[in-house]
Amino acid sequence: MTKYELRRKIAGSASVDKENFIQQSCAGKAVLDLGCIRHSAEFAVTDPDWLHEKIKSVANRVVGVDYLPDEIKKLKAIGYDVTFGDVTKPIHLGETFDVVVAGDLIEHLTNFEGFFDNIDRHLNPGGALILTTPNPFYTAQFHYIAFKGDYLLNPEHTCWIDPQALSQLIDRFGLFIDEIHFIENPWRLAQIICNSESNEYDIFKDRWEKNSTKHKVMRKLAGFLFNMLYIPYRLLGPRSALVRYSDYLAVIKRKPGAVAS
Repeated sequence: MTKYELRRKIAGSASVDKENFIQQSCAGKAVLDLGCIRHSAEFAVTDPDWLHEKIKSVANRVVGVDYLPDEIKKLKAIGYDVTFGDVTKPIHLGETFDVVVAGDLIEHLTNFEGFFDNIDRHLNPGGALILTTPNPFYTAQFHYIAFKGDYLLNPEHTCWIDPQALSQLIDRFGLFIDEIHFIENPWRLAQIICNSESNEYDIFKDRWEKNSTKHKVMRKLAGFLFNMLYIPYRLLGPRSALVRYSDYLAVIKRKPGAVAS
């Protein structure tokens, strides 16, 4: 796929709700969910937006893979079909799936070859990989850096992959982007503009280090004042999906004629 073909595909696609799109794509199917645990077993099962649970509620069958052995034991004990595995190293589950989901996972990896080998091994002919990852060209990221002199980044991420780079990467493994959609997360820049070394927003625990009433009021006021300047720019500024949305979703399939290993 050339960059112009991808650009036309992006221009013609609508933004989506990530969880709803993946649920609809997995309904009634056999699904492999890679990197299925969100932080910990306790965090995952109490999170109403836990993707694995949403998939489990609609899929005919779902198997989860993650590399946290203690958390896997906890989930298995309460009935989840999850197994240990490093997605960058050979995994052999002895079965194939209609859909492989890699939600917010690829940006954590260092070995893409092992990752795509595992997908090829477990994906049915005609099946699809659904992959989500941050959009590195999201304007709020640029503005956070400009205002704060700091990066807005999950410390566990190893890379950024934009849609064009993803297209080039998967081409080397006999895959192509069949669909691409952008996703807008519920957070806004004004909500985290107060993030600092003295009061950091903990992305893993989804909370502020200091969260007294005083700190809540200060953040609310700072966010309001920030929005007075930022919202007009956001409304009148660049409208391209390439910069408006914080994340994107790609539905990836094998190239015509490609055969599963």
